[in-house]
Amino acid sequence: MATGIGPDGLPAVFEGGGWVSHDRRYRWNGAAWTPIKTSAAGPWLSRAGVLVLFLAVAGYAVYTIVSNEAEYSAGYFVGVVAFFALLFVVYRAVARWGCFGMAIRGATIALALLKILTLLRHPLPG
Repeated sequence: MATGIGPDGLPAVFEGGGWVSHDRRYRWNGAAWTPIKTSAAGPWLSRAGVLVLFLAVAGYAVYTIVSNEAEYSAGYFVGVVAFFALLFVVYRAVARWGCFGMAIRGATIALALLKILTLLRHPLPG
């Protein structure tokens, strides 16, 4: 790849230990541009799963708030949802940071597991 131009006509990008086209659809294998295989399910399936997960958490939080009728419960669950939302944003933001990003992703997973353990160990009084 002497020219540095991808099959899409734009400059290639060095990413993940190799050259990829600017549109991230082709990878340079040393002799030719080969298409990058994508998931058969596509991104819509993962988005639907995340949506179902958030709806389940929101439904549980609303049920708990309504059944307890306590302002403390509302603040507690809003705080838990905000904590996990912030962790998710950080987890997604550091995806391309290399080794440092992997370390931060590991730390966010550890924090999420610790928060889940705390929620299980100290449930709300009901």
